Amino acid sequence: MILKKLFIGLLGLVAVQAYADVYVDGNIGLNTTYGAFAWNVDGGYMINKNLGLEGGLTYSSGSYYWNSDYWMFDGAVKGVLPLSDVFALYGKAGLALNSYTGEYSNANLGILLGVGAQFNLDRYWTLHVEDYASTGYANPNFLMFGGQYNF
Repeated sequence: MILKKLFIGLLGLVAVQAYADVYVDGNIGLNTTYGAFAWNVDGGYMINKNLGLEGGLTYSSGSYYWNSDYWMFDGAVKGVLPLSDVFALYGKAGLALNSYTGEYSNANLGILLGVGAQFNLDRYWTLHVEDYASTGYANPNFLMFGGQYNF
C-alpha cells in the first residue's frame, strides 16, 4: 500500500515537471509615481501553464523632486489565464523589499501586486506589458514593457 502511494506521488511529480517552464525576462518602463525611468529583470518557474513562482529586481533612478535611487527585490506567485495560444493575462502577488538610497535613505518590506498581458511570439519568446506596485514607504508604481525567454 505504501509503495502504491509512493508510486502515485512520483507519477504526479513527473506530470507536474512535464509542464514546468523556466524563464527570464527584462523590462524597461516608468516609475509612474515619480515620473522616473525604470528597469527590471525577473526569473521564474512555471509549475504548469497557470501557476508559477517569480523573483525579480527593479531599479528606478531618482526623479526631479525625489533625489534617491530605488531598488526593489521581490518574490511572487504568478497566475496566468491563457485566452488563446498566443495571448494571456496574468497577475502576481508576493513580498517586496523596497530600498531607497541617496538623499532619502530607507528600506522596508511591502506587498507586491501586479497585472499584465502577454503575447507569445513562439515557444521561446514572449512580449508583455505589466503594471505592478509595492506597498510601503512612498508606494512606487511601475508600468513596464519587456520580453521573456522561456527555456
